Amino acid sequence: MKKITFLLMMMLTSTLVFAQTLPLDFEVPEDDTFEPFNGAITSVVIDPTDGSNMVLELIGNGQPFDGATITMATYIDLSDDATNTITFDFWSPVPDLRTHLLKLEGATNGPGAVELTFDSNAQGWQSISINFGPNLADDYPKMSFFPDFNNGELGTYYFDDITGPNGIVIPVDPIPSVAAPVPTALDDETYSIYNDTNGFTTIFPVVYSFGVLAGEPDLDPSDDMNKALKFNFGVAGWGQGEGGPDDVSAYDFVSFDYWAGAGVVGFDFVMISNDAGITEHKYQISIQEPVVNGTWVKVEIPMSFFTDLGFSETAFFQWKMSPLNDSVDNDGIVYLDNVLLTQNSTLSTNQFSQADFTVYPNPTRNVWNIKTSVNISSVKVYNLLGNLVLDQKVDANEAVISSEGLATGVYFVKIENEANYFKTVKVIKN
Repeated sequence: MKKITFLLMMMLTSTLVFAQTLPLDFEVPEDDTFEPFNGAITSVVIDPTDGSNMVLELIGNGQPFDGATITMATYIDLSDDATNTITFDFWSPVPDLRTHLLKLEGATNGPGAVELTFDSNAQGWQSISINFGPNLADDYPKMSFFPDFNNGELGTYYFDDITGPNGIVIPVDPIPSVAAPVPTALDDETYSIYNDTNGFTTIFPVVYSFGVLAGEPDLDPSDDMNKALKFNFGVAGWGQGEGGPDDVSAYDFVSFDYWAGAGVVGFDFVMISNDAGITEHKYQISIQEPVVNGTWVKVEIPMSFFTDLGFSETAFFQWKMSPLNDSVDNDGIVYLDNVLLTQNSTLSTNQFSQADFTVYPNPTRNVWNIKTSVNISSVKVYNLLGNLVLDQKVDANEAVISSEGLATGVYFVKIENEANYFKTVKVIKN
């Protein structure tokens, strides 16, 4: 598409916020967000036939499944068979017949992914129209092009004026304002499953992944990098496996940091072993401890928790994160970082984990008295659904928590210090 004048662009940018919405004409920066994969290269460049026009350049590297993906800000809606056609201009470097592929994926209101091949048979620009079939979804957030689908051809291709049916604007996912804390675990005491800040020597030898990962954003606003795994539990869980299995019997603790968006009721962290059979062993956030929303939380689990469930620590095979009870109805966005196995507690550098805690009477009819050997900053009480029912600020090594107004039942008390380290204690209201 032709560039508009500079004056008009200034007027538009002062009143509009551009986003990745069809049509894509590559005249605004937001259209330059295709992410290449499997060795492909993308960039927005000047049209090889028109110096006043900008287009997407996609360079294939000969892999059968190389290409580029864009994540839209507005869903692509293929639910109406009368309008579910994607059209675009396509430039090929050769007159030979070549096969390419367009794929849409990530939908939840119908088939999760749909793809169709298209051919080019002329050198230069040609118009492509891809008509998808009936009974498709109205919420495809991702669009991918494969330059030479399932063959080893090499080529530099150009795309322009990609258009199709728009759906609703995609809700913006919550995102942490800061990255997870950098671990303090010692290198020679650590087996790293996921971490990108410490350069641990012993790592989980990943061979493959499974499920659907929502992303791996860099959450550090500085020049340093600190990524996290992003999960959309309304779609699926995600995990990794190896060719092993591995012997991790030297490690006594499993730990990770998580950040849960508003409305997340919990999730499952699963260790999987393969010792004469594959078995899964869950630690459930909301069951074993209450979920905390909107802040980074460090979870540390004794390895004995998993071995008591039948996990074979000499045959560590896979790990995964899943929606609570494997139900996508328990949806929401969760970020995960610093998944580590350690010989010693990752909280041991902070005396909070070694402090003495006393909560009494328990059960109670009126109050719980909390006494510790270190200073605490807050006490939060959660019900079994993970809902916060009481939040009391503290600046002392003891506190009195009233149970007045709470229904009879089981609660979790989260005792926290200024550094966001915490202990969780189960209490009972009679």
